[in-house]
Amino acid sequence: MNMKFWNKIIILTIILSFMLFAVTGVYAEEQKELTKVRIGVPPYSMYQIFYAAKDLGIAKEFGLELEIKEFTATLPAVQALIRDDLDVSGNCIAEHLVALKGAPMIKNFSTVGFFKGFIFVGRKDKIKPISDLVTEMGADESKKYRLNEFKGKEFAIIPQRKPLILDAIAQVGLTADDVKFLQFADDQKAATAFIKGSGDFYIGSLPQEERLLKMSDQFVNAGGSEVLGPGGLWYDTMVTTEKFIVDKRETALRTIAMLYRAVKLWDQDPMKIAEPAAKALGRMTGGDFPVADYINFQTVYDDFLSIEEAKNGFYNPESPLYWKLPVEYYMKMALEQGDLDKPIVSEEYYGESEKLFNELLGRQDLMDLVNAPFK
Repeated sequence: MNMKFWNKIIILTIILSFMLFAVTGVYAEEQKELTKVRIGVPPYSMYQIFYAAKDLGIAKEFGLELEIKEFTATLPAVQALIRDDLDVSGNCIAEHLVALKGAPMIKNFSTVGFFKGFIFVGRKDKIKPISDLVTEMGADESKKYRLNEFKGKEFAIIPQRKPLILDAIAQVGLTADDVKFLQFADDQKAATAFIKGSGDFYIGSLPQEERLLKMSDQFVNAGGSEVLGPGGLWYDTMVTTEKFIVDKRETALRTIAMLYRAVKLWDQDPMKIAEPAAKALGRMTGGDFPVADYINFQTVYDDFLSIEEAKNGFYNPESPLYWKLPVEYYMKMALEQGDLDKPIVSEEYYGESEKLFNELLGRQDLMDLVNAPFK
């Protein structure tokens, strides 16, 4: 055989080898094992972003497989964290502090959003809408008038809402002795009891408030930001255990990066996040939540925090939005109500998440993934 023949054989062999390498490489990439992260999701609009991250493939970009477990409230999810049935779960500063009395191992994990949607819902035949009062009296006088109307009234709530109410009525000198609380296991049960006639007012999760206010022949908006006190500074957060945040550091970093990647998509194209998120929220709450309603929830009543907003606010010691300010405020309220036995060292519960966040900012590989263009 001549040399040309052997040269052709050699070239063909090289080409076939490259093709085989490419095919096996793709196969290996497709078969690459994802790291499972168990996420606890309560029935509130902001936490449905994890369903979107899963359904849209954002989790896989970070080598993660999300196993989402649904809860009717944050406390059962905390209990699941203690049992090691979860890795991270939805929560907020006030509810986190209340949980510390029985679960001191729970730590803050990340931001999700800034919540602006607490509304007192009243009965139409018993009280005027706050908008009517503002028209009649002006903002300052209507606030005083409405808060004084709360004296002697019953509030259908979950226990974690007590500080919010007490904070509001304290503005006119009222205390816990001046109101009554009807406490329920979760927001949906409290709202259902309110519909059936229990209590004078309801305040709770946005989906349940929206559900009640749609019954405009029965219920009215008795006041939200118009009457709330400093306790209205409310962050949506995620909580975890030290075992996860320290022992599984790389997974923790990738999970936070994934969340901020999903928020980035929301900021660029809300519809893509809203479609799977609204579907999940409707199923969890037993209500009808069109995509337009979900977008309204997450723009008017809540604000997903981007990585830049978290850097400049929640994790910025020089900012009035720094995490320590609401933590110290709600700790004071929790101590007064007996939800905490003694003051806590706030850095012990929030400082590690700040370190984790700053570590993420220094991980160029993960930041490149967070900021990569969307296809």
